[in-house]
Amino acid sequence: MSSVIFQIESGTFRLKVVDKAEAGYSDTWQAPGGKTVDVVTAADYDAGSAAWGCQATSGALVAAPNVTTVEVPATFCEPAQSVPQPATTSYTLDMTFLQDPNVVQGINRFLFEHDTEEAYFFYGLDGDNPPKMIGRLRLIAGTIGGAARTTLTFDVSLPLSRKPDVEFGDATSSEVVEGGGATAATGATAGVPGSWTPTGSTPPATVADLIAGTPHAVTASPTTAWTTGQYVQTQAAGTGGRAHWSGSAWVSGATP
Repeated sequence: MSSVIFQIESGTFRLKVVDKAEAGYSDTWQAPGGKTVDVVTAADYDAGSAAWGCQATSGALVAAPNVTTVEVPATFCEPAQSVPQPATTSYTLDMTFLQDPNVVQGINRFLFEHDTEEAYFFYGLDGDNPPKMIGRLRLIAGTIGGAARTTLTFDVSLPLSRKPDVEFGDATSSEVVEGGGATAATGATAGVPGSWTPTGSTPPATVADLIAGTPHAVTASPTTAWTTGQYVQTQAAGTGGRAHWSGSAWVSGATP
């Protein structure tokens, strides 16, 4: 079997400052609108960041293990021991950019203007296709200026607020590994509209995804046919995003 060789040929990097006044906002969101990594696209982020991604020369999600040790003293039967006690891993998104202080809406200006604020990020290693990752981080201003008559760059290490969500694989086959944000809904309770469970979970992107069980099969409550007018709303807006439980399957629209 040949070795796997992977190169970034069409990377995508996007940012958008977290807006807690956004309709339906939850602290569990990993992306604008609470979208999941398999649904969100670069277009959901700040329009200016399309150009910022083209300034990036390098980017890496870096994990920093947090490990302490517990010292167990020697006994009559055993020598002393140092027992490792792992804690939650910390993550940073380490990026290198070409400087652009000569651009009014450049990455240098964005990081300087929003220094210390929390933002959603999207980092794709093949455009909008997997492998890609989303999450929340803290913005830090980057270096401006440097040596004369050289192509200026700057490095910045952006600390993540929590473990990111990553979609591994490629455009043909992929699988999501969720981090510390919202999980995909696994249940739906009838109502007008109904609600998704567990609380704070992200609904399927479309009715078609709900019917197909993507990314997870959703169990209806009650399991008997829902009554007239009841439905749940997927991420798709409007009546086209509504669905109800017939008693045996998910069906588009509210219960007739």
